[in-house]
Amino acid sequence: MIHFSFVATDSTKPEFLNDLEARFELQETVALESFDELVILLKLFGTSIKLVDFPDVDDIENSWVLSREIKHFEDPEFDLFYQEWLQQTGRDNNMDEYGQLLHLNSFGVTLNQANHKVVLQEAI
Repeated sequence: MIHFSFVATDSTKPEFLNDLEARFELQETVALESFDELVILLKLFGTSIKLVDFPDVDDIENSWVLSREIKHFEDPEFDLFYQEWLQQTGRDNNMDEYGQLLHLNSFGVTLNQANHKVVLQEAI
């Protein structure tokens, strides 16, 4: 699994991005099988990413910024989004899968309010 952390921040300074405690309330992490799944997920959320280099940030493989805000799904819409996600990725329908995407959807409100919408591929 690859862990992708979505970080809602007003600062892209390494001091902040390296401070896991400070980032705790300002990030949501999803576990995916591949970068391709990340691209599918972002497309379903109505956005994409642009590669950006944060050379002084520890323990990350890659980093990006969102090109625009992510779409927020209300309950009935979320279920349709989730079914489309399962169909496009072939991932298992289980509570962990549903929960991580539901949390990301809820976190989208915070993410969209941030000046910087960063995605970090964790090196773990």
